[in-house]
Amino acid sequence: MAGELKSKIENALNEARILILGGQVLIGAAFRLTFMDGFDKLPVFSQTVHLVSLWLMLIGFGILLIPAPYHFVVEDGEDTRPFHELVTRILEWALLPFAAGLGVSVFLVGEQSMSAVAGIIGGAAIFAGALFLWYVFSLLKTTRRPSLVPQQEPTNLREKIKQGLIEARMILPGAQALLGFQVANAFTSGFQQLDRASKWTHMGSLVCVALSTIFLMAPAAYHRIAEHGEDSEEFYRVSGVMLLSAMFWLGLGITADFWVILRKLGQSVTFASTASVAMLVFFYGIWFGYSALKRRDKIRQRLAS
Repeated sequence: MAGELKSKIENALNEARILILGGQVLIGAAFRLTFMDGFDKLPVFSQTVHLVSLWLMLIGFGILLIPAPYHFVVEDGEDTRPFHELVTRILEWALLPFAAGLGVSVFLVGEQSMSAVAGIIGGAAIFAGALFLWYVFSLLKTTRRPSLVPQQEPTNLREKIKQGLIEARMILPGAQALLGFQVANAFTSGFQQLDRASKWTHMGSLVCVALSTIFLMAPAAYHRIAEHGEDSEEFYRVSGVMLLSAMFWLGLGITADFWVILRKLGQSVTFASTASVAMLVFFYGIWFGYSALKRRDKIRQRLAS
């Protein structure tokens, strides 16, 4: 059926955006919690669980953003079955870290307001409930239907731009949430206790996320001012470059603040630096490296055929 693949891809991108909107709240709250006065009073075990949860959610967040650079770099904005399958696989697995994040959030609040046992029970119940509704329930309702989706559908410029804007809106909430929490964190007593290196790193992280936000908002201004709202190949290219630039700065900003959190929790400079660099390499690898490799493979296949 004509247009079916386009509709499926658009739905998948909107679903990814929903997941990111939910994940951004958990990630932002996790960053914020680390700087609050009560966090330092938590047992080391609880602080460690919180840190692992944040790490998992950041991994999930990074995976959820893969479709944006992949669609522009590999598919050149075209609607293809491999791209739809990629987004589907990502949506299936990227939920797991956020289920853990929900469980840990309930555990920490339960531990503070009642007891550690109550926190564990509440957190485990929320984690299990998320897994049931997100996975078990869906698997029980799975029906096998023959795929009628074509390998590729011609995608006009208007649809490319529309989907490109959806992909930018996928990334913007994460940058917005992190930027807001970063500004608020700087005025907490926990932040004032940081050493100078951590404060400067936090400032650098804030600048990086601010730059990411600027790049994400730039296509809207360009479309109105330069193109007068008209769709053009130039606008599509400019918006794609802006999106990739935004992701570059966002990855740098997230990992820099992750370093600050590791240092605040008493980790050594070596461990904090190694873990943060590893996360940055992971982000850039799945966003840019993976897309570049797939594009190279696609070009080779095209030349060979």
